[in-house]
Amino acid sequence: MDAPIRWGILGCGRIARRFYASLKGSEHGLAYAVAGRNSDKAEAFANECPVAVVYDSLDALLEDPNVEAIYIALPHALHADWSIKALRAGKAVLCEKPAVLTAQEMHGVIACAHSTNRLYMEAMKTRFVPLHARLMKLLDEGDLGRIQFVEASQCYLFPDDITGYFIDPVQGGCLYDEGIYCVSWLDELLPGKVQIDRTNALFLRGVDWYDNVQLSIGSVPVQLEVAADRGPKSTLHIECEWGSVDVPTLHRPQTATIHRFGQPDQTLSAPYARDDFSGQIEHFQDLLLAGKHESSIMPLAASLRCAEIIDAIRASWQR
Repeated sequence: MDAPIRWGILGCGRIARRFYASLKGSEHGLAYAVAGRNSDKAEAFANECPVAVVYDSLDALLEDPNVEAIYIALPHALHADWSIKALRAGKAVLCEKPAVLTAQEMHGVIACAHSTNRLYMEAMKTRFVPLHARLMKLLDEGDLGRIQFVEASQCYLFPDDITGYFIDPVQGGCLYDEGIYCVSWLDELLPGKVQIDRTNALFLRGVDWYDNVQLSIGSVPVQLEVAADRGPKSTLHIECEWGSVDVPTLHRPQTATIHRFGQPDQTLSAPYARDDFSGQIEHFQDLLLAGKHESSIMPLAASLRCAEIIDAIRASWQR
């Protein structure tokens, strides 16, 4: 395909603007159209981020035969429905995280992706930065031995008067918004059954503002902390038989410290190619150009398992 992939962007918020800015650096993709939940938002987006076509409805954008790929940057509760609508409209779909609110929703997305034979991928950007491949290779090689404990923390101080989807009891809270990064790492690092051992959650304005969860995945104990009322703290700590790994800024990782018992620490450094969005964009476009329907790095099963882990944590809450 000589012409660039024409993207339609559903959603006009901050993350859609970040996607647009990253896509501008791609040789294979073009931000072609945008639509929001109201036309004023779409026009405001287009004034800042020029596109060829501005639609006054999400449905109208999906009907455009020139659009080949859809980036979904809508509030969390709309992800599953609009992913399915876009797939049925014949579009490839890159959907922001969390891809769904529940595992049941993810089963519906997977069934639709299979029935339509269209590419679908959750935009789990942490799996597509340069550091990721290097870190996973090191762990897979077994030099540090088996993983024995994992601690993941993603904590930021959100304003008490925050508005929008974050305080919506259906789709809001820090577990969905911040915890998905931690959960994705846990899914990738640890196979096996998920068992929630203890949960301490703080609720404010009808949603979770703090979650401290002790769980086990397979036989490995895990400590998970997510917060909107403290921080900043963004760390991934992996203890192994013969050493450990520490990743600062787990949602935007570019460095990691490797500690081997009895040896000096080693620093892995892997800067972004362009930014933290570019890796997932290029991977998705490569899949689309190759006629693939699923990513091996962020497969459908991974999105389903992430949803299952979040389901298990939410079911353990004592409100």
